[in-house]
Amino acid sequence: MSITREVAHSLKWVTVSKFTAQIIRWGVTFLVIRILSPDDYGLMAMAGVVLSFFEVFASAGLGTALIQAASFSRRQVQEIFGLLLLVNLILALGMVLLAPWAAEYYKDERLVPILHVLPLVLMISALETLPSAMLTREMQFKRRSLSELAASAIAALFTLWLAWQGLGVWALIWGYMSEVALRALLLNLVNPMLVMPRFWFNHSLPLISFGGAQTLTTFAWFIFSSMDVFIGGRLWSTEMVGIYAIAIQLSHIPLNKLTPIVKQVALPAYARIHHQPGSELNAYYLKANGLTMLVAFPIFFGLAAISPVLIPVLLGEKWLAAILPATLLPLILPFRMSQELMDPVLEAIGRPREALKNWMIIISITAPSLYLGAVWNGMLGLCIAWLVSMPLSYVLTSRVTIGNLGINPGAFAGTVFPPLLIAAIMFAAVRIIHMLLEDDIHRIPLLFLETGAGAAVYISLAWLFCNREFRSALHILGKLRTR
Repeated sequence: MSITREVAHSLKWVTVSKFTAQIIRWGVTFLVIRILSPDDYGLMAMAGVVLSFFEVFASAGLGTALIQAASFSRRQVQEIFGLLLLVNLILALGMVLLAPWAAEYYKDERLVPILHVLPLVLMISALETLPSAMLTREMQFKRRSLSELAASAIAALFTLWLAWQGLGVWALIWGYMSEVALRALLLNLVNPMLVMPRFWFNHSLPLISFGGAQTLTTFAWFIFSSMDVFIGGRLWSTEMVGIYAIAIQLSHIPLNKLTPIVKQVALPAYARIHHQPGSELNAYYLKANGLTMLVAFPIFFGLAAISPVLIPVLLGEKWLAAILPATLLPLILPFRMSQELMDPVLEAIGRPREALKNWMIIISITAPSLYLGAVWNGMLGLCIAWLVSMPLSYVLTSRVTIGNLGINPGAFAGTVFPPLLIAAIMFAAVRIIHMLLEDDIHRIPLLFLETGAGAAVYISLAWLFCNREFRSALHILGKLRTR
């Protein structure tokens, strides 16, 4: 099977399973949001920052190291397994000890018992890394995707039941932990790794070295993705943090679901292409970025445009304060999606430090901007800071990435600006429709009208001005349907 057909086959299973899982999960999540309060989601968001910090180091980049390696021995796999168990045990203990300090930082003692339970996630995750990495390396996404689908669907229903029973924030905690546990169990059933751990790591030093560099990149990504809640959690009330967290969840739905799909397939695919004689990796990357932007801009700009109608329809009146951030935040997410897809190509060519360099550039620009924005004008100031700092960071990191790949800047810009301009026109058209009709049409039909009009505008303009990329996207969809 050619690499193109294999990627298409892999994308089919990852896409179908992810979207099926998310339809179930988000259908249930919207019900849970209506049951729980902003305060519950604020607590979960603050606890999530602490857990995410420790999760950065949970796999130590070793799964990625196995995926990209040309080959490895059984002894190395045993050593990697031993290191995973050891690292996650230390991390779990560290998280328990850190709980009182985290609660003091956020000024909420309710975090302490939550942070004493969540370390179990780290120990469970240690059992998931190897079977997941091996399935990804061999591009066996059907088994992996179905396992993740089952875990996500069952956990979503379990969370809803707990919320209905009145458990509040603990419904979110136990629901998340059940998903991690089910996923680890199912992955080990479909791809059991029957190896004994070894705790002497001299045979695996090259893999550990690569994993360490990749972990630094993941740590930089964690700082970038969590610093807004980290800053807001200190400056705002728990309820306001919850409102912002829900706005993030809503606006990030496409990012969190589309990006893992593409990244999951991209790293092993790019690695295979890079190891082939006469590699055409540059052309593959340019095409992938063009298709990503063609899809990302209308989704995120469209989501921003319909947020004033979407939030009251889906979440109810108590979440109306989330409209502002949910309208502004999606506008920077196409750049972020493209940025996150730079990591796999740099890792595939053996340059994880360049990916780290990119994230350090982003953090150095966005972190002070977000803090100053939040201090200046609260949630609105923080959102404005995102709108200014993220596009600027993207320009700089794009130069680093295309420089490493030897890609012409003009060719790269050609994958970004046409869909950006078309999506901006679509956004303006939807907002005009909203202003003209919001007082005359009920919210639900208005939501469908705005969505349909936006889709019609974008598809028409994309067909005229991005015809090659549009036809390529249709060609890939055709392959996914027929495989």
